[in-house]
Amino acid sequence: MGPYTVINSGNHEYRDRSRPIRGQGHTYGEIAIGHGAWLGAHVVVLPGVTIGEGAIVGAGAVVTREVAPFSIVAGVPASAIGER
Repeated sequence: MGPYTVINSGNHEYRDRSRPIRGQGHTYGEIAIGHGAWLGAHVVVLPGVTIGEGAIVGAGAVVTREVAPFSIVAGVPASAIGER
């Protein structure tokens, strides 16, 4: 993992417009990072994501969905740009 990587398994609830977001609780999701996966600097991984074995996540990417094994993803939100 590169420096300043954030692996965030929780998020704020925000559906009830009549209440402040800070008072609505949180939702949580599991995160799995496969063996040999490489995350560049400043990557953000959000709840419910699996990053497959040997995958590469480019610097600054925001991972919002599954990353296939041995794939290369980058961007906001992260999307496939190649395979290794």
